[in-house]
Amino acid sequence: MLIYYISEDVKRPGALQKKIAADRRVMNKQLDELVQHGFVDKFSFDTKIPKVEYRLTALGISLLPLIISLEKWGEDNRAVLEEALIEKQ
Repeated sequence: MLIYYISEDVKRPGALQKKIAADRRVMNKQLDELVQHGFVDKFSFDTKIPKVEYRLTALGISLLPLIISLEKWGEDNRAVLEEALIEKQ
């Protein structure tokens, strides 16, 4: 979801955290892994209040069609998936 939200122009860590409702430490670890693997670039701005932004690389952009297809599949099969989760409990 981080790749998807960054593609939707959510670039600051605080805004990303609000979108995915994740622990900041976990999210930062995931962002660091995305940077390490070349899906995302991290930009640090040397301002009075330090600022960081993330942007997709060409590799990250190439994943978007897959992410959107998976999201559509999930929505198309929501009822079946929710039923399976209820049965498991």
